[in-house]
Amino acid sequence: MDFAAHGSGFEVLFYANPQPMWIFDIHNLRILEVNDATLKRYGYNRDEFLNKTIKDLRPPEDVVLLDALLPAIKGNNTNSREFRHLTKTGASLYVEITSYAINFKGKPARMVYAKNIDEHKKLEGKLELTQRKLMQVLETSLIGFLQINFDWTITYWNKAAEMLIGYGQDSVIGNNIWTILPEIRYSDFNYYFEKALLERTNEDFVDYFWPLQKWFSCSVYPVDDGIIVHFRDVTDERQNQEGLLEKIDQLKEISYLNSHAIRKPIASLLGLTQLITQDIVNANEFKNIAALMHECSTELDEVVREVNRRVINQDNLQGSSDGMEVFCFEDLITQLIADIQHLYQQHHIIIIQSIKIDFYGNKHSIALALKYLIDNAVKFSPAGSSIVIRSELLSHNIVLSVEDFGAGLSAKQMQGLFFLINQRKHASLSTGLFKINEVCRRHHGNMWIESDFGQGSVFTMRFPISNLGMAKLSRKSKLLAFKQSAIEITFNEEKKCLVLNWSDFHNSYTVRDGCLKALQLLQEHQCSKILNNNADTLGGWMDACDWIVDEWFPVAQSAGLKHVAWIHSTCTFSNLSAKYTFNAFKSDVITKQFKDVQQGLNWLSNPMMEVYSE
Repeated sequence: MDFAAHGSGFEVLFYANPQPMWIFDIHNLRILEVNDATLKRYGYNRDEFLNKTIKDLRPPEDVVLLDALLPAIKGNNTNSREFRHLTKTGASLYVEITSYAINFKGKPARMVYAKNIDEHKKLEGKLELTQRKLMQVLETSLIGFLQINFDWTITYWNKAAEMLIGYGQDSVIGNNIWTILPEIRYSDFNYYFEKALLERTNEDFVDYFWPLQKWFSCSVYPVDDGIIVHFRDVTDERQNQEGLLEKIDQLKEISYLNSHAIRKPIASLLGLTQLITQDIVNANEFKNIAALMHECSTELDEVVREVNRRVINQDNLQGSSDGMEVFCFEDLITQLIADIQHLYQQHHIIIIQSIKIDFYGNKHSIALALKYLIDNAVKFSPAGSSIVIRSELLSHNIVLSVEDFGAGLSAKQMQGLFFLINQRKHASLSTGLFKINEVCRRHHGNMWIESDFGQGSVFTMRFPISNLGMAKLSRKSKLLAFKQSAIEITFNEEKKCLVLNWSDFHNSYTVRDGCLKALQLLQEHQCSKILNNNADTLGGWMDACDWIVDEWFPVAQSAGLKHVAWIHSTCTFSNLSAKYTFNAFKSDVITKQFKDVQQGLNWLSNPMMEVYSE
């Protein structure tokens, strides 16, 4: 562009422009022309400004930045950049420079338009300062903060989150939250995070983080690029509440024992002493009376001892998050057997199968639970028999069992223990098995029983291996130690039915996830029949039964479901969970139980046909 060629109109736009403008030689960088707005803004007179180069307008420390731009300055492109300039008095100015290549009186030059951005920079500075202060607050807070974007990538993780969870910022930021924390994939954490992200709602909740055995109070709220979560440890508050309820139940049980078990021997003692004090018995009967009094005193002593033992066991089995540690499972079992073998000299405690693996959990409560099961096995098995201990790794779970060869349990007894172990309220002193199941549940596991009446019983505990626990051993955050139980769903074209193949262990969250996937496919295929295969499931899933009955089945029925063939599991507790569901379920959906898949498929192909079912 030729400056002179555009005539007086263009000159007016240059000289009368309210924004500073000047022209400089691209070779020697000397200023060739300047408008009045520049002189006013920078404080120079015309001759002073025309004696400068564009380098003279920069602070000395910024000249090196200008040198790096010289090749671009000599080009023909329009350039726009931010710079720092100095006025005649030395005051600093922030300007946005836009320059154009022109020909000025026969010389290659650039015309500069300088926009004052001081206020913008001051605002930026204030925002930056505020941001720094905010970051300082977040990094020194005792409350954990994390930010997640719409792709579920963690974009922020403060120091408190490091302390509360155990993963450092370097190993977390930039990674998917479900990769870092797969243990919360099916949980209230998952549910409320998704709800806040997708529905853009604020959510407050408390949930249990089982890898650490801690309770966290969480607040989640949406922001422009995802969600922000802040959380704090409320484990002590939660345990105090639960402990208070436990003590109330203990007092109720003690009250019951006082009015029944203790009252009986005391009443007998009072009656016997009254016979003596009123001279109702003669000298020859004193020996019999003394023997009866001794028997009643022994009975009373045993009741009191039993109450004390149960109270102590209840308190010990409670455990706490402070008791979490890394330990070798094989060493725990071996040491416990060595410590207690002398207490059971009439029985042989044998370790048939053992797994040598490091585990992060509550060693103390697991050891007590194992000891309780051994006590129970000894109590209900004949002298001279063996108690067999087994541990194995099954689908990323440590499975620990105690087998006895006693009288075994009847079907009615098994059903009673199933409901006792899975009861929804605080247990009394007499439900030690419930407490053992709670030890398992605190580790995200469960307990179940298998028994042959007249042959003996096997009591089994399951403890999942968490990624977080393995990270404490390897110091890596992205591991594949933890694995959620899965469901495989296919559509059988021949029978026109959905086939649900459940495997391994399940809880309320995995059951819900599987059932909701099945519901979606049921609608997609416009299908009215389901083969529900539980053959490969282990343990119970009682905590999901009410949801299946009250929420899932009604929706599935309205979607067209008419027939369900339910295949038995080899696990008694899984079958009892199914039985509970059947007994509670009231609808027009016809459901039958079968021993194998083929029986179920045969029935689904002709539901009106009478076939053998269980």
